[in-house]
Amino acid sequence: MKKLAVAAVMCSLLSSYAVAGENSIATNKYQGFYVGGGVGTTDFHDDLMSEASKRTDIGISSKSDTAYKLITGYQFNRIVSIEAQYTSYGDTKYSAIKNDQKANMTVKQQSYSIAANIGYTFDNGLRPFVTAGLGQISVKSPMINDDGGLVRLGAGLEYQIKQVPGLGMRVAYEADFYTLEDKYNNKDYDQSVGSWYVGTTYKF
Repeated sequence: MKKLAVAAVMCSLLSSYAVAGENSIATNKYQGFYVGGGVGTTDFHDDLMSEASKRTDIGISSKSDTAYKLITGYQFNRIVSIEAQYTSYGDTKYSAIKNDQKANMTVKQQSYSIAANIGYTFDNGLRPFVTAGLGQISVKSPMINDDGGLVRLGAGLEYQIKQVPGLGMRVAYEADFYTLEDKYNNKDYDQSVGSWYVGTTYKF
């Protein structure tokens, strides 16, 4: 977790140098605020439930829900944007089976993040990018009700549609890394939840 946090801070520092460098070269036609949204699949890596399954010898299966995103940001130039996101990861539903007895549980997760979006916008409208930032996550289940900090990392590809100025499409994978405290067993677990998603943005 410390390495991920350092990487996010370094990425933010690099973005400030990139902004200064790009703005000093030429008139910036890529600048502007943008808003958007996305939808995708939730990808939850739950070390707590995995260990609980091994420790109790209970078979546990899970099924994740659809992820939804709201996006807003500001693009400084070809290279750097600062982006805020709200992500709802929906419900991850668990089924536990032992001795022909079955129990169900649902985990709900949502996060807020602010990240540097660093890439390069080519003249043909394509823009590969990576994201790194920090935020807050909320985890709720019958056994857990916890809020805490997160590190956001991701990568993707955008395309600015020339026929419709300001409209963009993107495909990306982004994940939130956080630490979950198990108060019952006095132990911390490094968790991650992410999503493959497609989205649209519009720049003003």
